[in-house]
Amino acid sequence: MNRLYDLLDNLIQLHKALYTLAMHKKEVLVKGNVDELIAITRQEQKLIKGVTEAEAARQQVVKELTAQKGFALQEGTLAELIKLTTSAEEKMRLNSCRNELSRIVTELRDANNLNQQLLEQSLSFVNMTLDLITDTPEDDFIYGRPTSDTYRQANRTFFNKKA
Repeated sequence: MNRLYDLLDNLIQLHKALYTLAMHKKEVLVKGNVDELIAITRQEQKLIKGVTEAEAARQQVVKELTAQKGFALQEGTLAELIKLTTSAEEKMRLNSCRNELSRIVTELRDANNLNQQLLEQSLSFVNMTLDLITDTPEDDFIYGRPTSDTYRQANRTFFNKKA
């Protein structure tokens, strides 16, 4: 059980680190600092790899613990292990770890959703700016005659879209 508690504590710490990065990422997205955003993304990738490894180890330890007790788990979740545990102290400790992990994952999910919305808004702004720079003015098209020389000049833009 001590190995399981160590893994759960490690998972909680990794998720807290991811949450801290997500909050920092929000600030970076608002400022528009691309270099710092790339650095944060690299750090997140390392932490996610650590979470994946710790979660796989946790599932293995849970399977081993339940096999020792003579039970077979369907999913290897903490909720199943809590139901099978007979000690009240163990149940409370496992439940506490489960609640803390659930809380931090929910906060992380909310922060990531906000960051995703910020990224989508930034991308929309960039696309709108590019459209303003590369598209022809609609006023010339609406009020000008398509065969006139002014229409041909209006088709010239600052950037060549095809390039």
